[in-house]
Amino acid sequence: MESSPPAIKPKIWRYWLVAMSFLTCIPVPKFSYQKGDLSRAAIFFPIVGGLIGIFNCGLYYFLRFINAGNWLVALALVATSLILTRGLHLDGWADVCDALFSTQDLEKRREILKDSRLGTFGVTGVFLLLGFKIIALGGNFQPIFLIIAPMAGRIAALIIGGLFHPFHREKKSLGEEFIGQIPWWVMGIWLGVIILFPFFLGWNYYPIKAALIFFVGWLFSKMMERGFRGLSGDAVGAIIELVETLFLYLGRI
Repeated sequence: MESSPPAIKPKIWRYWLVAMSFLTCIPVPKFSYQKGDLSRAAIFFPIVGGLIGIFNCGLYYFLRFINAGNWLVALALVATSLILTRGLHLDGWADVCDALFSTQDLEKRREILKDSRLGTFGVTGVFLLLGFKIIALGGNFQPIFLIIAPMAGRIAALIIGGLFHPFHREKKSLGEEFIGQIPWWVMGIWLGVIILFPFFLGWNYYPIKAALIFFVGWLFSKMMERGFRGLSGDAVGAIIELVETLFLYLGRI
């Protein structure tokens, strides 16, 4: 009597598709989403970030090959990242800026998070974030950080998912399905990869700088948690954008 094939591979494949469909606009085969899949798929988030980075790295070398100017290269890389991610994380950053820096009470700040309209703080936050990214990419730059930075941003999302808790509301968003659900071992593995691996390449001060950036990300997450009494999917997008931008500055020569 033949034994049935194990269900591990189909599950892993589904988790991979969940990660790709949630974080990018890249078309994926149809799959059946089940509750809890997003938190299980989170282990693939940094890999998806790495794929986005590899694409951008290829674009970088192509633009350099055709002698494109520094600022054109920077604009193209930022625009490509926005397209590949559907602007999802940037939208979260804008919503958090609007809500977090509002002088309204707790319930009003939470309502602002759900509001699709962009306010003054949101516009300012988007302008500053994109400006800092373009400046980081506009000078002499180590292309490997085009891969490291988006991976680091998604690892920061795992930290939110492991160390913080969502605030309660009637209908949860997809992003809130994994906040507070990420195992310690997932965070530990990916933090080790992003902080320690480059150290073995001879980047002696890199681990300290990387650890400081993740600490800044943690502080910002605590700030959001205190402001909203919990975190939402928008907070995940905001922390991805913040940490990714800071890591881009490590690539400046």
